[in-house]
Amino acid sequence: MKRAFLYGFICLTLCGTATASSLFPFYDNRTTDEGSFFAVRPLYSHTTLNQKGVEVSDYLWPLYSRKEFKNEQSSRALFFWYTHKFDPKDARPRQRNWLLPVYFQGRDADGKGYFALFPLGGTIKEFLGRDEIAFVLFPAFGKSRINDVKTTSVLWPIYSHTRGTGIERDRVFPLYGRSVLEGKYEKQFVLWPFWTSADYFYPGDSGKSWILFPLCGRSKLEKESTWWVIPPFFRFTEGEKQNRLFCPWPFIQKIDSKPHSKLYFWPLWGEDQYSAGPTHRTFLLWPLLWSEKTGDANLLKTHRMALPFFYQDYTVRRNEGAEPENQTKVSNYWKVWPLMSWQREGDVSRFRMLELWPLKNSPPVERNWAPLWTLYKRTNADGVVRKDVLWFAWHSEREPAAERKEWSLLKGLLAYKRDGEKQNLRLLYFMRFGEEK
Repeated sequence: MKRAFLYGFICLTLCGTATASSLFPFYDNRTTDEGSFFAVRPLYSHTTLNQKGVEVSDYLWPLYSRKEFKNEQSSRALFFWYTHKFDPKDARPRQRNWLLPVYFQGRDADGKGYFALFPLGGTIKEFLGRDEIAFVLFPAFGKSRINDVKTTSVLWPIYSHTRGTGIERDRVFPLYGRSVLEGKYEKQFVLWPFWTSADYFYPGDSGKSWILFPLCGRSKLEKESTWWVIPPFFRFTEGEKQNRLFCPWPFIQKIDSKPHSKLYFWPLWGEDQYSAGPTHRTFLLWPLLWSEKTGDANLLKTHRMALPFFYQDYTVRRNEGAEPENQTKVSNYWKVWPLMSWQREGDVSRFRMLELWPLKNSPPVERNWAPLWTLYKRTNADGVVRKDVLWFAWHSEREPAAERKEWSLLKGLLAYKRDGEKQNLRLLYFMRFGEEK
């Protein structure tokens, strides 16, 4: 497992334990019980994970990539062309073949085909949160559906008509609009954004609200009262569930409630905390310095960023009764972009230079690009410390528990190995001196 994790540092997919070839990092070929990995960087790579049933092929990523997962196949070219077959063995499989935002072709879960050429016309299934979208000369005419809620639009976003179970929405934007959710609310606008109003029918918290933009607004519910002055800049809310103050927004924001507390002096400092999770966020000199803590009863995760140069991510296990400094640290990661990164998981660790990719361990970058710009790497796993400089031009291993160490220059031009009492020196790749094991 440790070895699998160690190679996960390199490509985040699978572990290779064999010594790198003389053509590394341009050529890489490794096989273990977990699967296999082959790469001719940066042109091509192929990864197989046996237990997960995953195969991933990258062709000059991000130019093109292809993935197979159990009975599904998907591919992507750049960020525009996307295909997905959900069960290729089916005679009429659910599938998508999209070239965003122009071409849409596929088959839905019922085996019915669809086609659209934007903005000319057609039908698209399962897109933008809708079950179905049909249009002609967008934005001239369109229809959409989410379950039994159907919407018709003409000259979007000017005219819209929506009907569904307990739902009514009509709009002639920006002149007039009305939205009704049966038993919940009825909202209206006239000459948006100048006049908006709402009637709420929530049991135990019904009431009315209105906003005359940009002058003032008022909301009066059974359990909450709100005034707006020059909305949205000044807001004063008092209620049983929460108190809210914007004075003015977004510079000073304060929220007090059981599930959520917030205090912002934007952009200097801010704090945001949710009881569910828990989640605790703070910033300093927005958007430069950030800190976020999330977790559950067992784990606490902390993320820290000093954009764009520093990122830290670590996880600790909550030990009942233990002080914070004595909690068990499960994993730790930090990066100083674009110079270096360090990562530890359990007792396995890795330090690496350079780090040109600004995000944390993106799998396709680790498979295809990161080894090309890694000038120095140090790993520690199973009691073995390995160091590599300039793509294995210099390689060393040290295992103190077994009194073993070795190093090589240019993969054997000059090399030394000691294993217990035995020592060996190699010159010019073939000349060996000392005891052979």
